Amino acid sequence: MAKWYKFISMMIAVAAILFLSVLSVPNAAADSIGPNCGSCMGVVYTLTYGGSPISSTATTQTFQITFTLDTSGFSGGSGFLMAVAPKVSSSIDSFSLVSAPGGTSDWTTKSGGLSANGCSGAGSGFFCAGANSMGSFNKVPDGTYSFVFDVTIPTGGLFTNLNEASIKALYENSDGKNLGITSEDITLQKTTSPVPEPASLGLVGIGLFALAYVYRRKVRFTS
Repeated sequence: MAKWYKFISMMIAVAAILFLSVLSVPNAAADSIGPNCGSCMGVVYTLTYGGSPISSTATTQTFQITFTLDTSGFSGGSGFLMAVAPKVSSSIDSFSLVSAPGGTSDWTTKSGGLSANGCSGAGSGFFCAGANSMGSFNKVPDGTYSFVFDVTIPTGGLFTNLNEASIKALYENSDGKNLGITSEDITLQKTTSPVPEPASLGLVGIGLFALAYVYRRKVRFTS
């Protein structure tokens, strides 16, 4: 009886470990655009939010928005990412830059979209972050750059329909020459906690069954 109690305890512990390992597997990646969209220039763009507001009032909601750019395939030549400007609502009350390549001090924020000269201040609903300099932190082509914004908008105003949101990005070479501007519609995707798929849960069950079979055989041959 003591052996079976020990075995059941061990099985419970193993099941918990296997189940947590299944939960750690992420869901499918959010819908992105690029690298071959009209003005993407070889870059893959992704726009996500947490799914729920991080704070709210009677008339506003604040969401954390993440804008990610995979610049490894940038086709505009050697240069720098000089400004980004997402749009997730028809209007915004306020926004702040939470994190950015190199650090938030390397970027200056401004409400509105962007033009060939950087953040323009024009364009309702856009919020812009412009680079203060050129360096390794914004070089293209390079790796993946992520910008995180806290954005406060009117309640119920978040763009969550297909291709309802928008993104812009400005690229320049070391001489300040414009290498191109990305301006595209995109779907703002909700990031969710991973949910185990039936196939993954099945693997957990098979693993537990195999452990039980091996243990029973060991008990039989040693008794």
